[in-house]
Amino acid sequence: MNPLSLYIHIPFCKQKCNYCDFASYAGKENLIEEYINTVINEIKHLRPTALSTVYIGGGTPSLIAPKYYEKIFKLLSIAPGAELSLEANPGTINQSYLKELKNIGVNRLSLGAQSFNDKHLEILGRIHNAKDIFKSFDDAQAAGFENINLDLIFALPNQTHNDWKEDLKQALSLKPQHLSIYNLQVEEGTKFYNIGDKLPRPTEDEEVAMFEYAIDTLKTAGFHHYEISNFAQPGFECKHNVVYWENGNYLGVGASASSHINGNRFDNPKTIEEYIKLTQLQNKVDLLGHKNQPDQKETIFMGLRLLDGLSKEKFKGYEKEVKELIDDGLLEQKDKIKLTHRGLLLANEVFKLFI
Repeated sequence: MNPLSLYIHIPFCKQKCNYCDFASYAGKENLIEEYINTVINEIKHLRPTALSTVYIGGGTPSLIAPKYYEKIFKLLSIAPGAELSLEANPGTINQSYLKELKNIGVNRLSLGAQSFNDKHLEILGRIHNAKDIFKSFDDAQAAGFENINLDLIFALPNQTHNDWKEDLKQALSLKPQHLSIYNLQVEEGTKFYNIGDKLPRPTEDEEVAMFEYAIDTLKTAGFHHYEISNFAQPGFECKHNVVYWENGNYLGVGASASSHINGNRFDNPKTIEEYIKLTQLQNKVDLLGHKNQPDQKETIFMGLRLLDGLSKEKFKGYEKEVKELIDDGLLEQKDKIKLTHRGLLLANEVFKLFI
């Protein structure tokens, strides 16, 4: 089974953001050491080898001391040239911290900027301001990082088109290697969801205009638009996330982490406490050699996110749906079947037919 990727979930946060529905928890730093020990035990049980990518996400992974990551990395069998990513929040890092990460092998940094507008950052519930983003980026470069992603969110409460243009301008001024842009999704269980219809959001047309502007601006700036929400300078596409979109093999360790091995999918307990109490580890090792047919709908749903699209063979049995979407101008078929420009803007309408 080759290649294999590893995801490590860090569920700790200083403060829960108003839009966040991920498995992340504030005020539980006292559990960090016990949690990391459980992660180490899970990795020892799984013994993953020849890892082509490792991704540490959260939560706020940059709340964890590098000494803990060093313990984890010493257990891993990492292939030459592997991509090792870590998510970091501006305001939780400094140059010394980042140098330690770089020295233990982290070679890709993903900064959760979200916006360069302090008013919007406050509305989102972020703990950093715009100055922190610039400082964190400078510190990362000084620490030796040459592969840096910035996350941005658009269609924010009270955000205008000009606000979004300014966010992109500021992001591009830093010359990152990668940009991930997401439209705000109001998910159940978040503070934004509880506000309901009183949350002042841009209209659907305004949201589409923001997305189209981002696509045009980033392409002009030399970025490769390779996935619906992701843009990279040539050669800096996120290898780990491409594994997800291609429905490849990956192991997930930590609370709420998911794994997908040879068509088998399984999840860890969601909360920190449930995960730490996990004494009977799921026997993922046996599944490494057991093959199931990958879920076709999931393969289509995930693969269509990539702008290169999927081969015609992947849609066997869905010819009617494909024809309907081509007739509606949402898909096109050349050497592969892929989203049109209109399909990009209405991707959820396309995906509904394959969920």
